[in-house]
Amino acid sequence: MPDDLTSSPPPVRATLVPFTPRGGSKWAHRFGWAKTVSVGGADVVRLESAVARPDGTVTQDGPAPDMRDEIVFTLSAGEIVSLGRFLLGGLASVPPGTICCGAALTARQAEAMRKLGVFAGYITLSAPARFRTVLAAAPADVPGPHIKGIAERLRSNTPKTDAAVAILPPRETERFALTNRASLTAWLRARKITVIEPETMQLDALADCLAAAGTVVLADPEQSGLITLCSPGAKILEIAPEGWLGVQARWLAEVFGLRWTAFFAAAPGYPLLGDLPFGALVPLSYDVPIRALGKTLDTLD
Repeated sequence: MPDDLTSSPPPVRATLVPFTPRGGSKWAHRFGWAKTVSVGGADVVRLESAVARPDGTVTQDGPAPDMRDEIVFTLSAGEIVSLGRFLLGGLASVPPGTICCGAALTARQAEAMRKLGVFAGYITLSAPARFRTVLAAAPADVPGPHIKGIAERLRSNTPKTDAAVAILPPRETERFALTNRASLTAWLRARKITVIEPETMQLDALADCLAAAGTVVLADPEQSGLITLCSPGAKILEIAPEGWLGVQARWLAEVFGLRWTAFFAAAPGYPLLGDLPFGALVPLSYDVPIRALGKTLDTLD
């Protein structure tokens, strides 16, 4: 294992030019600013005699068992972490040859780590543990420097087709409740767009599906990392509530040669005089205007 564990490949830089969003209100153009981002922002932090928690956070204080004489990289993992976020998080910053630790892995997370060759020695934490050295990825808007290598090793060789898939946010983890989820799902299926659930698919099947997709409708920002498995030239239509568009999918599309377009749904609101959407777990909600979405899909470049 190299002594300089925080070293990393040169940053991958991408200049994000202004874009014209589809959908949204007459003020939507105000959200189309240009940004320059770099994976160099996802630095690796190194702490000596530190405590790693099951949720992926690190501290040098707090109770923990006797120190273990190991160097570990702590990951944000487990049931509450989507596969896309898992790929973009600490995993994209793990130095080669480093033992990882974190919460109990989901089946998909374990599959990914096995395929990447970093599963061996994984330490499952059920309580805080103190280690000689703990590494962690500093919070950043874009993934760590190993994301290209991760994508190359997980991507399928299945050729790109005209197939279209959609990824909607799960109720359990959505930031805002999607009010017209049922009608949107039915409409997507009527258009022969397959609505996939990445957490329930075998990783190889998911990689085949995304590699074959000519169009991906991405309505779950937590799964942005999965578009790295798409074939170059695939169309990515990212749906976001107006005012809440992130930068990850846009940056990844630029770096991986994908054709990205933003579609603004309604801004989040609170139904003061009505009930929450059926099954909703959060109070703020939004809806996706289906007619406008259809026109956008029909005219994607």
